[in-house]
Amino acid sequence: MSARQAAGDRHTGPADVAATVRPGDEGAVGSDAGPELSSELRALAAEAEAVDGVARILGRLSRRLDSTALLWDPAGGPSSARPQLPPGILAKVDAVSSGRLGALSASADGRELSALPVTGRRPHPVLVVQRSAHRRPFTAAERALMSAATVPLGLALRERVVRDRAARLDRVEARNREAVLYLLQAGATSGACRAAAALGLRLSETIRVHLLECAGRSVAEAVRWCNEVAAGSGWATRCPAYRRQIVVVAQPDADDLAHALRERAGADASFHVGTSHAVPVTDFATAYRHAFHALCVARHRPGRYAEFRSRGELADILADAGGAWATRTLAPLRAHRPARSHDPDAAELIDTLTSWLVLRSRAARQLGLHRNTLASRLRLIESILGVTLSDITVQARLHLAIQMQGPSGDPEVSLVELLTRPEAQHWAAEQRAMLRGSDPRLAHTVRTWLRHGALITSTAAALGVSPSGVRKRLVRVEQLLQRAVLDAPTAQYDLCLALLCAPDPGPPAAAAPARAERPLQLGPTRIGPADPASSGCSARPSSTPRPRVSHASGSAPTRS
Repeated sequence: MSARQAAGDRHTGPADVAATVRPGDEGAVGSDAGPELSSELRALAAEAEAVDGVARILGRLSRRLDSTALLWDPAGGPSSARPQLPPGILAKVDAVSSGRLGALSASADGRELSALPVTGRRPHPVLVVQRSAHRRPFTAAERALMSAATVPLGLALRERVVRDRAARLDRVEARNREAVLYLLQAGATSGACRAAAALGLRLSETIRVHLLECAGRSVAEAVRWCNEVAAGSGWATRCPAYRRQIVVVAQPDADDLAHALRERAGADASFHVGTSHAVPVTDFATAYRHAFHALCVARHRPGRYAEFRSRGELADILADAGGAWATRTLAPLRAHRPARSHDPDAAELIDTLTSWLVLRSRAARQLGLHRNTLASRLRLIESILGVTLSDITVQARLHLAIQMQGPSGDPEVSLVELLTRPEAQHWAAEQRAMLRGSDPRLAHTVRTWLRHGALITSTAAALGVSPSGVRKRLVRVEQLLQRAVLDAPTAQYDLCLALLCAPDPGPPAAAAPARAERPLQLGPTRIGPADPASSGCSARPSSTPRPRVSHASGSAPTRS
């Protein structure tokens, strides 16, 4: 074959091909395997074992041959910078890839070029080595090195394919586990158990939740470590809402796992662990909430490990008396029927509300929704229930109702009557007693903070102190209560209901607010013994304009 025929027609580009090797002839090139070549092959084989083995081999060849080496992948182009090749040469490289040519040696615009198929699948990736213009041709030893390099390059490519497939499988496995978490969080226990069984995960009737936080380290590596330690007694996955946290669902008697987590937290300054009590698997949401609060405590402990300390749940205390009230409160939402088939139904709206009340803006990630879709659903929920979700007292009332739904109790009872029951008053007194620390300003700071929608900037302006001063007081409250007050809306709801159960004593004499404050209310009515006639179940206040709130974008309203 002439040089002109090998290069193709002249209109395809100014190229002159020096030689073309037909199939079966490539083994004759570089048959001399001297000591230097053997040493270089051993070095290339070592590079092939690295994670970036392909790039390492190409870089080593480029330096060794004083040329540009790249991998032409027919599935997606070259793996490094694309050379400027005439179309005729590109057609010949494609022929090498398909097997119509065994190899290619050409001269394009005065530049020496060699193309050899890499061992492995077809169509073959092609090793292309191009030397700068007006440089000497490749020697026989250099051609032998290029021919021999196709074997370790093929091994490195195979390793990369295997790693990519394993990474895809890991991502699928992680998403499936997150789906099981979502089902557990939503209360769909039977579906979660079936999904877990299909994935080979154990879900016993009683579970314990460990929540890990990894600061400044690889979360993926920590998840792998947790699954290795928990093998046979639990399983771990990344938290879908807080991406630096790991949720471990374990059997209640997995003492070895708990011990390993405690030891890791004590030895690793970037590792914090919060642990819940053993609870029925149907109560996973409570276990997760308890582990979240314990994690907040662990951040302030030298050992970076904490177990949840229970002081009773208001929903459990009032469940027998308030189930009917909770059902009545959420009845409009449960009775909702979408106008169009693709609109969210009642179950989806309740799931959305439940997730948002616990996670705020992070609910979009957990639910797999766009933030605008989440905001649209929240506006629909507001219109159905006739409430303003930006009001934290409304959030506290709805969260309590979601936890207490049931047929028990007087159907005509009001929230005020529930909160004035002796058992509720005792629970609230215990919550308030935790705030009676050395600083008398803490309780007043918490009341003001809740009154201003848990916004630190507005609270600071009302108290006449700096935002950092408010934040420091709230961190002190977290330590006293052993609850994640700043980051967990559920802790804010408990505080809100506990403080609503008692009259506001006003600010300490030494820390009078900058301006007069309105009393903490639920809707337009005050909650507590001072006003036993109020119902606490009315809609948004009619005397004040509805604030404009972004429900799904930006930071949670606890931060400023």
